[in-house]
Amino acid sequence: MGLDFVIQSAVDTRPSVQLGCRNFCDNFPSALRGSRLGLVINHTSKLEDGRTLLEVLLDGDRHIGAVFAPEHGFTGQVEGGRNIEDSRMDNIRIFSLYGKSRRPSAEQMKHIDALVYDIQDVGTRFYTYITTMKYILEAGAEFEKPVYILDRPNPAGGLIVEGPQLEPAYTSFIGAVPIPVRYGLTAGELAWMMRGEGWVPANVDLHVIPMTGWKRRDYWENTKLPWTATSPNIPTPEAAVLYPGTGLLGALILNQGLGTELPFLQFGAPWLEPEKLIAALDEGHGYGLELEAADYTPISIPGKVLRPPYENRRCRGVRIDIRHPDRLFSLRFVLDLIRELKMHHPDQLHPVENSLNLMFGTDDLSRYLDGSLSFDELTAAVTRDEQLFLKQRRKYLLYD
Repeated sequence: MGLDFVIQSAVDTRPSVQLGCRNFCDNFPSALRGSRLGLVINHTSKLEDGRTLLEVLLDGDRHIGAVFAPEHGFTGQVEGGRNIEDSRMDNIRIFSLYGKSRRPSAEQMKHIDALVYDIQDVGTRFYTYITTMKYILEAGAEFEKPVYILDRPNPAGGLIVEGPQLEPAYTSFIGAVPIPVRYGLTAGELAWMMRGEGWVPANVDLHVIPMTGWKRRDYWENTKLPWTATSPNIPTPEAAVLYPGTGLLGALILNQGLGTELPFLQFGAPWLEPEKLIAALDEGHGYGLELEAADYTPISIPGKVLRPPYENRRCRGVRIDIRHPDRLFSLRFVLDLIRELKMHHPDQLHPVENSLNLMFGTDDLSRYLDGSLSFDELTAAVTRDEQLFLKQRRKYLLYD
């Protein structure tokens, strides 16, 4: 028995993190017994053993009043930006929060007594699940319903913060609160911050069910949790870590791997000179990366992306391999990349200014591209916002 224990311990792959949804189910709040629950969930709403939150609650005879589903739908198989209709699963209504309305209506809220949010996020401001969470908190306040946030790991870690804080002029569904592009908080921590900073009404009855075992330094591989693609084009946790940076490239009319099997893990264009770019970026070593030239041809993939940049055209590309995630400042890497592109291919960059500003959160990157701001001024402004946010968020941290 002793030898068996040693062998099992040496190869133990059991999750080191117990999710908020597990703690919620194992210690179901007495205040919710008999309540009609409004679950804000999708395909990522699973316990560590793979069972869905919905099935565990139904097995426990909990009353599900309705399900609310975010962008990409309840199944997570709808390409980004496509409106989704309401639907049903057996006798449970599934209300879309990415269709005619993006907020729960008064009529929908009649069916529930409490809201329960359990969706895996990626830690990037312009990923819409956190905007949906904000709207859920606002609905809880408006209709006087308690809101439970079941916490999950941030796959981009909890230590690194990157990017400017969103300016009010660029508030939208892809950026609803004044946080950096990469904010280093869990959903539960961000919910506390939304209420504490007055970004949602102070009277919202907020309850965060924390994880057990998660540390701020942890990336997904440290948790030993299985990964579920959070949306059609975030198929791996590595894509989530790079997304705060490479996600911006589409607004410059580069292909960022969309329409391929490696979204956000490669980028390219027919005019790109990958070898020169890789050399200028020190082969990625200073960023914790390994870069290699890799040509590819993006195509439309139903359920993932339609009409990606440079569809059906051969792109000269750069493939990205993360070697040291703890050293990877993905946004800073892409800003350096943009600087090199501006130096060597100034006539090929065609920023979609409105999209770029909404994603970046300010017009500083656009101003750098049009020559009205220097690169040093751009990065100095970003650094100032990062330092301010690191101080601002301290009181809301739930994990060491």
